[in-house]
Amino acid sequence: MTLTEKEFVLDTLRRAGKSAAVNLQAESPSMTGTELCAAEEYIPDFQAARTAKNMLERKAGQKDGFVCRSSAGRVVRLLQVYDSEIYPQEPEELPAQWGFVWSTDPDKALPFLSLSTSPYAKGDCCTAGGKTWRSKIDTNTWSPETNPEFWEEVKK
Repeated sequence: MTLTEKEFVLDTLRRAGKSAAVNLQAESPSMTGTELCAAEEYIPDFQAARTAKNMLERKAGQKDGFVCRSSAGRVVRLLQVYDSEIYPQEPEELPAQWGFVWSTDPDKALPFLSLSTSPYAKGDCCTAGGKTWRSKIDTNTWSPETNPEFWEEVKK
């Protein structure tokens, strides 16, 4: 069977994208949250990943666990394996299983999420109250709206 030029290009692009995604998973233990968030186009969607392979079969760990993106766009790392057929909820609803990855890039900031299992480090950014904020401290679980002393507003 002969591929058309368009089919050849699409097939080549698919293979290149898959290769980049596989490489990202292998390199993710040495990547910062900022680097992971910048490479989000190569990070699989959680629901698609869950459908493809149960989280019981994925690698878990604080530094080297499987990386994916929740439907809310948050980059997460699998901390603890679990049966994702029984518990199909998004990572935001299963914070004991997932470690959230934050970025120091204000352009990648997402709405603030208070999780004792995934605190913000000094320099990490979030949004709240229509503003972008940068954490002034490590292990920050305080909201910028209720405890602005732990945050500085980022002027874009």
